[in-house]
Amino acid sequence: MLKRVLYALSYILLFFVILLLADFYKQPLFLFLLMLFVALPPASYLICKHTFFRMSPFLRVDSLYGISGNCVTARVGLHNPAFFPLPSCTFTYQLTSSYYPCQETFRCTIPAYSRQEFSFDIPVTFQKCGCYQLHLIQVECFDYLHFFHFEKSVTLQKEIVIHPKTTDDITFDSAAFGEGFDEFEETAAKGLVSSNVTDIREYIPGDRLQRIHWKLSAKIKTLMVKENEQTSSNQFTILVELFLPSPESLILEQSLSHACSIAYELLKQGETFFFCYYSCFEEDFTKHLIHSKEEFEQALLNCFYQIPYKDENFALELLQKTDLLKGTILHISDKGVHDFVS
Repeated sequence: MLKRVLYALSYILLFFVILLLADFYKQPLFLFLLMLFVALPPASYLICKHTFFRMSPFLRVDSLYGISGNCVTARVGLHNPAFFPLPSCTFTYQLTSSYYPCQETFRCTIPAYSRQEFSFDIPVTFQKCGCYQLHLIQVECFDYLHFFHFEKSVTLQKEIVIHPKTTDDITFDSAAFGEGFDEFEETAAKGLVSSNVTDIREYIPGDRLQRIHWKLSAKIKTLMVKENEQTSSNQFTILVELFLPSPESLILEQSLSHACSIAYELLKQGETFFFCYYSCFEEDFTKHLIHSKEEFEQALLNCFYQIPYKDENFALELLQKTDLLKGTILHISDKGVHDFVS
């Protein structure tokens, strides 16, 4: 605002100087300059307003997925179909996350060339995993004389999913996480509770061949797989703690890194497991049955929309008060993995 006042005062002062010169010298040149000074402000206003409201901003992201610590590049720009350029347009954009309580606002200025598209890159490095929203919320500019201000709200948004880094410190060994029969061996053992078939679905790459329903697959000429409700102690459930004592803490990042590491190890071993966390939104546990990497990444994305809590081991304490403890619970926290066998 102060700059605009100074620009206006300078312009008025210059106008009176030319007026005095025109009155003193009585020359047509000064009369022309006076007319020009009178005509410039309305012309500047009309041209810039016409150009500004014809421009269309855009927001693009080179990759919608990333890894903690890696750089993701967003591109913000303007397409100006008008004949007149604008010297400077200011963007206001925000980076928000419901997972980590943060809201950062940034501003940057670029020119809008005549009948061209102009853009600039915003390199963003995410130190923590989660689901982030990059919002382009406003575009504004001044006219050529810097007298008039134009702005318009924008509702452009890109969602960027940042996965945690996995660690080699977490390895999977079925013998180390509780004792019990294998889910397919136990069905042949007398006196043991078997795994009940609860559903039949299409084959997903990575499913065990023992689960294929061969008769039905041959009949419909499509590989179908039996879904079993496992009742052995080797029914694995990954219970991740969404514990975050403060927004600056790396505890939740470490917990999710451990959860991803153990999940990928289980998938590598061909294990089917549940991915579980406590949802403060629903005030209940959310469980996802995982057969493949794609299903786990979708479950992880759903987890990113949750609100962390401030009580350590909150999910485990709640789970121990319920009757949901079945099989092997792999309790994941920033301290690592601990198993609880029902």
